[in-house]
Amino acid sequence: MKVLEAYQIPIISLEDKAYQYTFSGDDSFFAAFEQDWVEKGTFNVTVDLMKSALMIQVQLQITGSLELTCDRSLERFDSPIAVNEKLIFKYSDHNEDMGDNLFLLDRKEPKLDLSQDIFDFIALEVPMKKLHPKFLAEGADTETDEFIYTTDRADASPSQSAEEATAPRWAALQKLKDLK
Repeated sequence: MKVLEAYQIPIISLEDKAYQYTFSGDDSFFAAFEQDWVEKGTFNVTVDLMKSALMIQVQLQITGSLELTCDRSLERFDSPIAVNEKLIFKYSDHNEDMGDNLFLLDRKEPKLDLSQDIFDFIALEVPMKKLHPKFLAEGADTETDEFIYTTDRADASPSQSAEEATAPRWAALQKLKDLK
């Protein structure tokens, strides 16, 4: 966990004003989380921190690339990431995640650990369907690509197959539709 200590900001000694920090990470950052969702990649993080008497506001800007495996061809490729998120830490008597990037932070907490938040935002950038860019360049719409399998014979004409597909019960309804 020594790798993750680099993503901690000592907040106990900070005055109430704006600060800026920069972090960078590589494969060792992802290995520290012991997961297989994201294994390789590089990134840079710019942290704009605004400390006040009641809260700490953190603006994270993450840029970099992840090495992913294509679901279709199993080839490795680099996928760019760009994240711009805001976190709010309100002072309290205990630590708690309130959801929607709002956290309660114990007033006695000496450091603000951003490693988990950075990892979560990067992991959210991994697409559900990981496709190599060469498949995207072919002009295929990856969201609507569907394969349609039919049992029609190649030698049957389209009009014959459409007539055969109409069941007698639907033919009666078709006659009603044609009357309009």
